[in-house]
Amino acid sequence: MMQHEYSQARIAKDRNYDGRFFFGVKTTGIFCRPSCPSPVAKEENVRYFKTLFEALKEGFRPCYRCRPDLETDYTNGNIRGAFLVKEALEKIYGGFLYDHSIGELAEEVGVSDRHLRQLFQDNLGAQPGAVARYHKALFAKKLLVYSDQSVTDIAYASGFGSIRQFNEVFKKAFGKTPTQVRREEGAPEEKTGGRTLLKLPCRQPFDFKQTLSFLAPRAIAGVEVVTSESYSRTFRTGTARGYFTVTEDPGTSSIELHIRCDDIRCCMEIHNRVRRMFDLDTDFSRINHLLAADTILSRGMKNGHVPRLPVAFEPFEFVVRAILGQQITVKAATTLAGRIADKADRRTDPDYPEGLNRYFPDVEELSHLDLSGIGLTQTRQATLQTAVRAVLDGTVKLTPNQPFDAFHRDFSALKGIGDWTVHYVAMRGLGMKDCFPATDLGVIKALTQGNKPSTKTILAMAEAWRPYRSYATLCLWHIDKGEEA
Repeated sequence: MMQHEYSQARIAKDRNYDGRFFFGVKTTGIFCRPSCPSPVAKEENVRYFKTLFEALKEGFRPCYRCRPDLETDYTNGNIRGAFLVKEALEKIYGGFLYDHSIGELAEEVGVSDRHLRQLFQDNLGAQPGAVARYHKALFAKKLLVYSDQSVTDIAYASGFGSIRQFNEVFKKAFGKTPTQVRREEGAPEEKTGGRTLLKLPCRQPFDFKQTLSFLAPRAIAGVEVVTSESYSRTFRTGTARGYFTVTEDPGTSSIELHIRCDDIRCCMEIHNRVRRMFDLDTDFSRINHLLAADTILSRGMKNGHVPRLPVAFEPFEFVVRAILGQQITVKAATTLAGRIADKADRRTDPDYPEGLNRYFPDVEELSHLDLSGIGLTQTRQATLQTAVRAVLDGTVKLTPNQPFDAFHRDFSALKGIGDWTVHYVAMRGLGMKDCFPATDLGVIKALTQGNKPSTKTILAMAEAWRPYRSYATLCLWHIDKGEEA
């Protein structure tokens, strides 16, 4: 049944199926996404794959016309219910296997080595080690095509330990050497200067300015700078520190990510986190169809498209921000967050751009920070410290790849954390799609037509918006232009 559906989508070149499956043509050894503009192959010559990794494992090479390796999110919802695999993938994409074993990865996500391997085989059609190798090669190809970094720098930025290893893995995956790909793709001329440019393709319509207008009043002084054309912020990862700037390139339907850092190996992690931050990988076809049918929510949509979900770059930073924002305005919460960054005094290099002079404190640093004298009540300080301890000891996990019910149970158990905070952190801090802060003032105001509805009534209304209540919330906020934190 599924193969028949895939066959119809392939023949129709249905773009809505891009990322949901891939197909390989046995006579050419090439694999494509469903919307590929190439002539339609005969069904008897076609093989279908759930993931890009399955196609690569079977020896198929990516098509140079539809570019499934560059412009399709190659997990994009294919994993159904396998939260552990998603969590493991996120760690792989962040470079965990650069200096850890698969056994350590399994331990990190709480399963045995054998069980993790079986989950990967069932969900992705490939083992964790193979997925990691393919992912490094795929990311390297993006850098080769879009970045002006040297081939040597790209090899190390993608997690390869040597140029020889890079060449071997890359040629096996793509049938060409990195130098050949760069030459044939007409990539940017190599430059120096410690910066990396990446283009992140995004499906249209993409209202970049709408996202910027949402982020601007929430920018933390010293850490973030938002203009009418760009978003910039400082960052620290496990191996690097630096800053990045995101701008739009409408001509190529993409955003440009400029990274400056002191360790190029962080580029893969920053790339993945920025994609999530700007909600580039969500398939909006079903979401738009469902929510546009609601007369209230449709007023918060633009040309039939829901707003994209602006997800925090750093989940722990957003936990702090959400706690600060309990029962106060956006402006007040933003001011308090800036005071925390200022008091932590984690300074950037003097040659950073104007306005980027602080790193936000991490969980360990905040656990030792005296928060008195910045305008926080004793109760709010206690709530922050409770949350900090819970994150440090693992009581609360800040990963999107967990069931919402589990996160709600763990986070709401902390003193001072109410339902609004749980849903808000899950939605904007972790990027979960079906959260709904029913007591939010902006939500209530947008739904008020005459008499103010009760929380019970609002929750009943929201049942029709599952499983995309986070996007319903954005529509309501867009109607009200409310003061959510």
